[in-house]
Amino acid sequence: MFLRFGYEHDLITALPRIKGAALIGHMGKIGDNAYLHPPGGKRWNLFAHHAIYNRTRFQELMASNTRYITILREPIQRLQSAFRYFDLGSKFPGLQEKTPKGTPDVITYLKDPAYWDKKFKVPKTLKKEEHYCFRNCMARDLGLQESDYEKHTAVQEFVQGIENDFSMVLILERLPESLVLLKRRMCWTLYSILYTMGVHTRRQRYKRHIPITAAMKSAFYKHNYADAMLYTRFNDSFHKQISQEGDDFYGEVKHFMRVNNAVSRYCKKKKRKSNFKENMTVDQSRWNEAFTVDITLCRIYGKKRLYFDIMLRRAYNEK
Repeated sequence: MFLRFGYEHDLITALPRIKGAALIGHMGKIGDNAYLHPPGGKRWNLFAHHAIYNRTRFQELMASNTRYITILREPIQRLQSAFRYFDLGSKFPGLQEKTPKGTPDVITYLKDPAYWDKKFKVPKTLKKEEHYCFRNCMARDLGLQESDYEKHTAVQEFVQGIENDFSMVLILERLPESLVLLKRRMCWTLYSILYTMGVHTRRQRYKRHIPITAAMKSAFYKHNYADAMLYTRFNDSFHKQISQEGDDFYGEVKHFMRVNNAVSRYCKKKKRKSNFKENMTVDQSRWNEAFTVDITLCRIYGKKRLYFDIMLRRAYNEK
């Protein structure tokens, strides 16, 4: 969604030196050889790749009026997703063998996180080292050093720093509400926040209930104090902001979800029927001007990072 916004508004968007790479830099360090240098020595307007936040470096590379936005997820849900997507259980020798048949291996991990952390097999490649994370991962991605994980005062100061630096913190479990709030804060249009879930996201949905007990959650939150504090602070702040948005906020959220689902269905139909020529019109409402959805949007709606990487590189060459 952000890359589409950058492409459609001709913004100078951060791109990795290697075409299609998901990461720019490594573990918070963005060297001069890690990215494609913008034309004319200009600064970036938009950064939407994976990177660990480094306040000093980002202020050097981004335009001076940049507004920083990030997204958080409930810590245990994030862990479950990482176990499934990255097959994290296989990175802890002995964990899968000790997991009863039919039980997700994340349950075995949650019974004693501190014990299994010591068993973790460090990946050999730098890319995997950054992706395979299991403790305080959101705080780490926002710049907290591992040496500070156990220092509560340092964590509190870190969270306050993020609150100072970031204009908005979205909450994944409340994605439609987050995007409507983003639209309002950034003075964007309803068109700007249209999105579709990727294939990997759809596959991530668990088919069965995972029996995570209150004791497991409590132990995990204690072991991941930084992530727990980070998420709790911004989740509370998020709901407080919504409460101040007025009575029409959830009306706009419902309207946005209806429009977004309709656009998704339309583009899927357009994809299946190559001769389908009828455009879709989204009528004006109290929250949006009328706009047309046609083949132009459907061609880029839901495209992966690589597509925008290629298109934005062409734009670099044309500047």
